[in-house]
Amino acid sequence: MSNNISTIEAHELGATNQRLAEQVLRLLGTEEQFDLFDEDIVMDFPYGSSVSMPDHFAGKPAVVEYVRELNRILKGMKMRDMTFYSVDGHPETVFIEYSSDAPTPGGNWYEQVYVNKMVFRDGKLVYMREFWDPKRIIDARAGFYDQLAK
Repeated sequence: MSNNISTIEAHELGATNQRLAEQVLRLLGTEEQFDLFDEDIVMDFPYGSSVSMPDHFAGKPAVVEYVRELNRILKGMKMRDMTFYSVDGHPETVFIEYSSDAPTPGGNWYEQVYVNKMVFRDGKLVYMREFWDPKRIIDARAGFYDQLAK
């Protein structure tokens, strides 16, 4: 067990962190979401560079700026079909499978599936590593890639 906590405490902490993970996803782009971020938060997107996006953000100001921009571009994006998994011995860590959809500025529809690792400390999100399908991002970029194919 991390930090030598009891099994009951670990279970309670894991359940609390699952609720926090759900809030982080449901509150996308809001001040309430940003309040859940630790000052030293790190977000990693391992496939980001494959679609010309940054793959690493460090520190609350950088993460908040990224999330605000994402929310501006994909207005109305909703996370759904969330399934949460705890990690035995690591109640601070939550894995989530989920999907999302949103209209794009170019008139297409963005649909995505994710696997996400979140780590919490003292009720704040300190680390997030999100995996998604790069092809779905490419398909949602209205017309840009269609022009390259001509």
